[in-house]
Amino acid sequence: MSEQRAEKPEPVAVDVVLGLAVESVRAGLRAGRRLHRATRPVAGFLLRPDHRVGQRLLALAETGQRGRKVALDELTAAYRKVVPVVAADVVRQLDLADLVTEVAAEIDLPEIIRVSTGSVAAETVRDVRVQSMRADEAVAYWTGRVLRPWRTG
Repeated sequence: MSEQRAEKPEPVAVDVVLGLAVESVRAGLRAGRRLHRATRPVAGFLLRPDHRVGQRLLALAETGQRGRKVALDELTAAYRKVVPVVAADVVRQLDLADLVTEVAAEIDLPEIIRVSTGSVAAETVRDVRVQSMRADEAVAYWTGRVLRPWRTG
């Protein structure tokens, strides 16, 4: 009897999200263990207080700070591993050509071109008219200055 081997399927976004959930639970359990280790001195302090209260509180604060930093580093590392995989999978599943076609159909590109071209043309005509008026005024000014000495009065 020949057994056919099933090909290993490619991961999809759901698999990545599930993997992220599993890693998050693991990180939470590790953080819980660290929290338990950090709270043990507090419990001991509460059950048998002594005269070194300030030193114990400072030691507890330092332990908590170290534990928080380690947990944050682990979560950051897991995030940096998972996010690129999820993003790549999402991009791989997108049909960009279809998406661009839909967007182009929604925005009515010919109308946008028509409107923007019309406003640019109107503004250009307005600028040419203003420049022509200024040129006429300059010519009239200089003509008047040049011809004024020869006028007879």
